[in-house]
Amino acid sequence: MIWAGWIYVALIAVLVCFQACMALGAPWGHLANGGRWRGRLPAGMRVAAIGQGAILIFMGTAMAARAGIAPDLPSWTFWVALAITVLTTIANLATPSRAERMLWGPVTVVLTLCALRLAFG
Repeated sequence: MIWAGWIYVALIAVLVCFQACMALGAPWGHLANGGRWRGRLPAGMRVAAIGQGAILIFMGTAMAARAGIAPDLPSWTFWVALAITVLTTIANLATPSRAERMLWGPVTVVLTLCALRLAFG
């Protein structure tokens, strides 16, 4: 089960880096938020990318705790992270942005599979 935690944390690290790059102005708007923005995100969405990065860090920490590779957290943090993971996967598979769907769809499916492994052993 520990492998699921490590895979989840590694993929979350990639996503956190992606959000940080977006917040700093990387021209990847077509790969996030339904592909609504081409190029750099507008200022408000760049701030939102920081918030999304913080949520991703929370999720990774909750999953790492569940896997036993980080200090324990209250069990509700895991279940909240699992719910967000599943909802994110649904959103990434349903996004109108083909580029976003092709890039993040498989990543979030793997995140969901790892989270379910941690949930149900």
